[in-house]
Amino acid sequence: MNRSERIEKSSGKGTGSLSLALAKGKLLTDTMEILESAGYRFPDFSPGSRKLTFLSEDGSLEILMVRGSDVLSYVEYGGAHMGVVGLDLILEEDRPVLEPLDLKIGFCRLVVAAPLGQEGPPPLGRPIRVATKYPRLAEKYYVSRGVSVEILKLHGSLELAPKVGLSDRIVDLVATGKTIRENHLEIVDEILASTGRIVVSRAAWPQRNQAIRSFLERIVPHVPKDPVISS
Repeated sequence: MNRSERIEKSSGKGTGSLSLALAKGKLLTDTMEILESAGYRFPDFSPGSRKLTFLSEDGSLEILMVRGSDVLSYVEYGGAHMGVVGLDLILEEDRPVLEPLDLKIGFCRLVVAAPLGQEGPPPLGRPIRVATKYPRLAEKYYVSRGVSVEILKLHGSLELAPKVGLSDRIVDLVATGKTIRENHLEIVDEILASTGRIVVSRAAWPQRNQAIRSFLERIVPHVPKDPVISS
């Protein structure tokens, strides 16, 4: 089955409905608020539910609950027409998806942080070692500055890496910067600002163009005017 055929099947129970891949986490609450403000009602939706699909009352939109790291895969390979994901992941994974709308939720920054008072270069003779969940973006940042770098991919507790001598720097997402400060680190540079975006499958865009455009037009008036930090 090719991607176009998967797109045709991805409407699930709601014949003709659009499917939207969402992940539990900070973006979920704000996304649901936007959808509900736009008139979409999901009577059986609950963040703690074990259900993985929720169909709107009018049958026009079906939510698919997936892992945050899988949203782009569902959209790219035809499991969902659309998804909501942060710009940080879009740029890190560099997937061939369309990005028609910035929802301005989940505002955060991808930053470089170092131990307090140690923002200088590492000892001569070795590259700077950076711990991060974003190896592609981190490497691109240092290479663009002509800095020799060794990337160490970790999946959590990045703030611990410099403390135990595992890395010289970390590249991580921050919202308020509180965790960075509490672990005696300081931000030395900002790589990018990130917010949640609607992403659309390249196969779905021509096939369901009118429906997707109608969906976007319906939610645009309810998108915050300025970026907000999701709690």
